[in-house]
Parts: sequence; C-alpha cells; structure tokens
Amino acid sequence: MPELPEVETIKRELKPKIIHKKIKKCTILRGDVIAHPDPQEFCKSIINESIIDVARKAKYLFFELTNDKKIIFHLRLSGTISLRKNRAKHERFTRVIIGINGHQLFFNEPRVLGRIYLVKGNKQLPMLKGLYNLGIEPIADDFNLSYMRGKLKGRKAKIKSLLLDQRICAGVGNIYSDEALFKAGVRPLRRACRITIKETAKLVKALKDVIRKGIDNYGTSVADYHRTDGKNGSFQNFLNVYGKENEPCKICGTKIILKKIGNRSTRYCPKCQK
Repeated sequence: MPELPEVETIKRELKPKIIHKKIKKCTILRGDVIAHPDPQEFCKSIINESIIDVARKAKYLFFELTNDKKIIFHLRLSGTISLRKNRAKHERFTRVIIGINGHQLFFNEPRVLGRIYLVKGNKQLPMLKGLYNLGIEPIADDFNLSYMRGKLKGRKAKIKSLLLDQRICAGVGNIYSDEALFKAGVRPLRRACRITIKETAKLVKALKDVIRKGIDNYGTSVADYHRTDGKNGSFQNFLNVYGKENEPCKICGTKIILKKIGNRSTRYCPKCQK
C-alpha cells in the first residue's frame, strides 16, 4: 500500500486543484524523507516554481515544475498525500508541508519509509533505480498475453512473487496481486513456468479488471491509505481474499488460507485456486 489505483486516485484528485499554481512555501518536519537533494536545498529549489502537470508511473507520483524540475513522491508502504485549505492544521504523521496558492499539501508517512526527490531535466538518480527499471503496467495495452508469457517462460519463482516484481507488473502490490490470482483461479504458490497459456490469459485479464475496478473505487482503504480529502477509498468492499484469512470463500465456502511467500502475506482459496 498504496498501489497503482491509490496513486492514480491521488493524481486525479490533485491535478485539477494544483495545476498551474505556484509553490509559495515549503516546511520540512522530518528531514530524512527528502532523499535528494538535502532538505534546505529542496525547499529553496521548489519555492516560486509553478506546477505544470501532475503525473504517475506505477507507484510513483510526479509534479512537473517550471524550469525543467520534477518532484517525485514514492509513497511506499504507508505514505499518503492530503490537500487542505491554508491554515489547516497538519496531521499527526505529516512530514512535509508544501504551500501551493491557497492550499497546503501534506505528505504524511507514519512509518517514515516514503521518500521525496527533486530532479532537474533528464538526470537519473542512483537511488531511483527502481523507477528506471519498471516493467509495463497491467492497464496498458501492451500488457498482454504475449508479454506475460515471455516473462513467465522458464521462471521457477512462485507466480505471486513475479506479480510483485515491479520489473514485470509495474504498480502491482499485495492487495491487487492476491485479488487477481483469485479472480483468475490460480494458486499463488504455483511456479510461474507451470502456468498454462489459458491460465496466463485469465491472469492478464484479471489484473486489468481488478486494477481498473480499484481505480473506479478510489483505491483500497484497509490501513493507512486515504484520499486527498481524507475520505476512504471503497475497493475494500469488493475484496475476495485480501484480509479475509480464516473467513469462508465467497464462491465455495472454503476457509481462506494465509501463507508467507517471499516474506509477503498471501491469501488464497485452496479450492477455487488451482
């Protein structure tokens, strides 16, 4: 958390409210969340720049600024962004406050794992290697059967682990991988190379379906995630297996199982998922 649908929701909600607005103030409450440059230089460099676009790639959020500058937010496990009117009181875990013509943007991070970067031009930062090595997002047209068959061929890793690999399925995390595997009827413990062509086609479709539905429902609020206005997303109302361990499967009634795969909690139905 947050995954592609949550970051897409943040992007869509922020864009019409802050685009073409000037950054007037920057307050750092926790310096270590500014990964590049140092906090003082970060603030100095963004003040009086205007936001010309808000974009997203996988789980990364971008503010395109004037003078060829770009703020990159990596929310990681628990980062969120809130947008409030000026003079609103910051939240308990607010780490950075950016003042934008009439609004305050709060970067909130309870676990202090999320990071913010400022880059200029096409400069690539070594600490952002994950961004530069992203695979294709499941909602993209070229995320198709041919692409996935190529990624699974000869791979002995468990299919759940490959779905979490950002070099393969950009933007997918624990929630949407579990839900897609359930929808496709594929057990997460299966070795990738054993997944059939028919199962791969089902999995590609399932990934597209659950992520699009996640976006349509403003993301999944099961832990720290909330929308920019503080409201919750609603995709949690449609979850079939995530967070449902020991509950009966909605399809067959079999108890949902919880297992660790590569240090990640994974839920599945032992009857519906072959």
